[in-house]
Amino acid sequence: MPGSRGGRFERFVARRAEEALSATGVLIVGPRLAGKTTLVRKRGDAGRTYITLDDQTVLEAARSDPVGRSE
Repeated sequence: MPGSRGGRFERFVARRAEEALSATGVLIVGPRLAGKTTLVRKRGDAGRTYITLDDQTVLEAARSDPVGRSE
């Protein structure tokens, strides 16, 4: 059945993301346009900080002090 596998996979990923996003800190990586931002935004902000490394300043800060960015 076309699309049924994608639906199961999407639910699996959403469930795993929900579990991970309930943790203190989560790093989501993947290829461009894979749906990483959409996945996180669907969860809602719920008082969490969302940081994207698309911003060159943030990326350089993370490279220079990776531990400090995670606290």
